[in-house]
Amino acid sequence: MRLNLLKVSAWRKHVFGVLALVAIVACALLAYRSMNEGPGKPQSDSIVLVVPDNLSGENRIYAQAWMDAALEEGVRLSTVTASEFVRHGLNGERDYSAVILPDTVHRSMTTAFVNKVRQFVEAGGALMQVYDAGILNENGFYEQGASRMSDVVGVQYGFYARLRNDMAHQATVYGAPEVMVGLHIPPGRWIAKDGRAMLSGYGEDMLRYPAMHTGSGYTGKVLMVSDENSIIAGERKLGKGRVLFVNLPLGYLKLRTDGVLLHGFLNYFATGMLEQPKLSPAPQGIGGLVLNWHCDAQICIDAVDSLIKDGVFKRGPFSFHITAGPDQRQFNDGRGVDLANNAAFTEVVRGLMRDGHEIGSHGGWIHDWFGLNVNEKNQSSMEIYLQKNADAIQTLTGKPQTEYSAPTGNQPEWATRWLDEHHVKAYYFTGNIGQGPTRTYRNGRRDEHIWSFPVQTYGQYSTIEEAYMSDIPETEIANWLTSLVRFAAGTGEIRLIYFHPPGAVRYLRAIDALLESADAEQARHQFQWHTMTQMADFAQRREQTVWRLASDRNDVRVTAENKESLDALTWLFPTDRYARPRVESGQGSVSMQGASWKVVAGPGNRIVIAAALKGSGA
Repeated sequence: MRLNLLKVSAWRKHVFGVLALVAIVACALLAYRSMNEGPGKPQSDSIVLVVPDNLSGENRIYAQAWMDAALEEGVRLSTVTASEFVRHGLNGERDYSAVILPDTVHRSMTTAFVNKVRQFVEAGGALMQVYDAGILNENGFYEQGASRMSDVVGVQYGFYARLRNDMAHQATVYGAPEVMVGLHIPPGRWIAKDGRAMLSGYGEDMLRYPAMHTGSGYTGKVLMVSDENSIIAGERKLGKGRVLFVNLPLGYLKLRTDGVLLHGFLNYFATGMLEQPKLSPAPQGIGGLVLNWHCDAQICIDAVDSLIKDGVFKRGPFSFHITAGPDQRQFNDGRGVDLANNAAFTEVVRGLMRDGHEIGSHGGWIHDWFGLNVNEKNQSSMEIYLQKNADAIQTLTGKPQTEYSAPTGNQPEWATRWLDEHHVKAYYFTGNIGQGPTRTYRNGRRDEHIWSFPVQTYGQYSTIEEAYMSDIPETEIANWLTSLVRFAAGTGEIRLIYFHPPGAVRYLRAIDALLESADAEQARHQFQWHTMTQMADFAQRREQTVWRLASDRNDVRVTAENKESLDALTWLFPTDRYARPRVESGQGSVSMQGASWKVVAGPGNRIVIAAALKGSGA
């Protein structure tokens, strides 16, 4: 008996020894894998925006702008302080996938923090370094030479000691057309010049942006350059990780209504470089356009009749906005639509409603006079005209107005607040161009409930009338409009364009080309028309969706909930990284769209999606 017990004891020691050896080997393999994983692998699925420990109240709006952009882009992002980032991992926390160092508010950094960031990247993390982040040391001073971050981003910059106030300059920005599309910057927001794509904007073909002078010899993939060949944006490897350098004040620009660059680079970083799943901005992940018609004068009425006869309004649905008063340019000129007393036109508009088009308000009763005279100081005398126009639209449609467009593009901040207080869901003004539906920031203040729809421009032009007066050939406008359809279909993005009916009649072949291109993409289930109200409702429901991204063994898992419904919300997984996703819980369909797996949620309130990483053995 004693001999048997000794044998059992020896056997147990042998088994425990083997198990211990297996555990040691497994830990070693896990550690090796962790050390050799690139950015965004399953052990590292979170992206963090690193902000200063002493972020002031007035600068918190910058962090909020980044978080809003991530929410609108369908990217998971959280904030941590610099000291939290330095301490992270000491208690066994999971590694971050990537960090973003934002402009403007994170100019001062300690040397220890800079070294920590470099170690993070070299070990396999990803970094998005923006403009002047870390340009100052912990004492608030510039370095004697270039920025301490120069060796990390791959090019020397930040030469304050030598250039002083000329360290930065106003730069015209260029990139290849495919880079612009990859950043989800639509054609027209950039125009081709000398074989390159140049950023442009309403009223100015060649926009100039603040950028720092850089040295030569960038060691990476150049995405954008300035007119004097400074690096504006580039991507490079560093150790086992990667760095995206953006030499533009993205947060500063977004707070001044120019958010297309922040949104574009954030999406490129998260989904292009890190290949993380994203929540599509479009219902069912199908890109599309909002076509907004402005009818502000009598001359619009005959033009609408011509467009109806041409079959334009058999497509859509479109948004159709009316300036309802009897005058157009000034009081008593009699050039207005006079909606209340124009029975024939009222019936035309009711026909548009029956065809599914949304009727909205185009400003303040007398189009030109209101647009030219409304300002931040005259709310008390001007809001009555917003109310008169809203009342006229409600009398016609039988419901309160839900969408609005600013006459001459002029939109004082009080007018936006007035619309918000009157439960208008969506508006447009020309101060915001190029991107999809967004919460606009102006002068440090964010639109709280209403959705802004930035208009698309063709270089310096936003209307066909402007192009016509500048003798832009109709074929050129047709090419631009059809390229917008291809852009929306190819990227799955939503954008807004607008016309006045009299201008559209002058470019009718271009309008027909737009509609025929949209018909073709719609037949392929790659394109959809929307009204502003439809997209605002979807964007609101999408914003209220709570979803998490996590990894478990070889799977990346998305868990999403919405108290109202998840219906038509769509998650995209890059096909070159993920195997076909599985819906583990809830309702959803899986298909392939371009370079992504597309998972479209059904009408339930919760869904769990899992996707195995390719090459993981799953």
